[in-house]
Amino acid sequence: MTAVQAAAPPVPRPGVRGIPLTAAQTGIWHAQALDPASPAHHIAHYLEIQGPLDPVLFAEALHRTIGEADALRVRIEDTPDGPRQSALEIEPPGHGFPLHAATLLDQGDPDAVADAWMRDDLARPFDLATGPLFRHALFQVGERRWLWYQRDHHLILDAFGSTLLADRAAEVYTALAAGREAGASPFGRLADLRAEDTAYRASEAYDIDRSHWSDTFAGHPAPPTLAGRTARPSHTFLRRTARVGTGVTARIQALAGALHTTWPEVVIATQAWYVARATHTTEVVLGLPMTARTGPAALRVPATAGNLLPLRLTVTPRTTFAELTLQVVLGIRAARRHQRYRYEDIRRDLGRPGEPRPLVGPLVNVIPYDHGPEFAGAPGDAHHLATGPVEDLTVNLYDRGDGAGLRIDYDGNPALYEDRELASHQARFLDLLGRIADTDPHTPLPRP
Repeated sequence: MTAVQAAAPPVPRPGVRGIPLTAAQTGIWHAQALDPASPAHHIAHYLEIQGPLDPVLFAEALHRTIGEADALRVRIEDTPDGPRQSALEIEPPGHGFPLHAATLLDQGDPDAVADAWMRDDLARPFDLATGPLFRHALFQVGERRWLWYQRDHHLILDAFGSTLLADRAAEVYTALAAGREAGASPFGRLADLRAEDTAYRASEAYDIDRSHWSDTFAGHPAPPTLAGRTARPSHTFLRRTARVGTGVTARIQALAGALHTTWPEVVIATQAWYVARATHTTEVVLGLPMTARTGPAALRVPATAGNLLPLRLTVTPRTTFAELTLQVVLGIRAARRHQRYRYEDIRRDLGRPGEPRPLVGPLVNVIPYDHGPEFAGAPGDAHHLATGPVEDLTVNLYDRGDGAGLRIDYDGNPALYEDRELASHQARFLDLLGRIADTDPHTPLPRP
């Protein structure tokens, strides 16, 4: 399979060099430096677009959109003053990046061929010093079905930023298809995001957030993990995907309503209970990915800003599910108030900046579903391939709104779990979730 459209890579723009990284980028940079050849710090997904699509017009829309997003068009080098990002000149604006486009209608299984290509591409590391740090592909897999694949280094984009990019590309495509211009770009600039980040780190809010996390984790022991040991993130991860039946899903949602909360909090509480019982501990710390976008610049810049925050919970033999769920609700509420304070800074404050011991156990990542952008009336539905490095276990939660029940992915570090172990943990968790959905939440939690 060959690219039908490609161009020479961008080159550095003279006079725009040496821009320091944001705090979010700095943490990722140091993590990547521990294993420079690892592709683990990539995020990737594809949009399944159903309907007529003009691939030439799509490429033009995508080129224009990337031309508007200066935070994407950088390369990053180590210097005596620390890592610096340099803008890439793209002539004409938006052009000059690798774009792979292919029609697979002559293949026996177009979806399988596209999937194999995407999996192979996902395993390839970026060269940070030359850039670009993103990759796009467009596959036609049916007469009216297209897959738009996007892979980005986490240094330049997170899930929120990816949504901004996709929405704008759809907006530009729709305008071009109607024979008009899309209007002014809604994107902010990388410089605005960095200025906002710098101002926060010099503010009273930063000091308040720091005090909150220091108080919350005073005397904090090592968090329990299902593996019982630690390891660096591997270059890849194991994934087990399961669907929660529609009946159990309905009962979980009803339980959430009865507890005046939402289904993600119910599932998060169940995961905490499972970790506590499986590890015979009463103190559980889950990791919660958050957008950390509260300022006007952060909400408008397609870049990376997301954060990982700890959720500390106490689970005793006498704890009821209602009590545990309330802990989750209050803990998430507090974390959101203080979500801009970096995970790396919390580790530093606790005196663990270089320790391999993690601050959290399993991550629980709630991936909100929206109906996706539309390309001149052709809807796009997102399918997530990678959300970043898996240090221990990441639990991804989805409700795709398709009436098929909740989807729960268990992503495990293969240095810590074999596939059968991951499958066993997931099966036991799903069994527990079904039992909790049928249990009085005001009685002590059921035993495993």
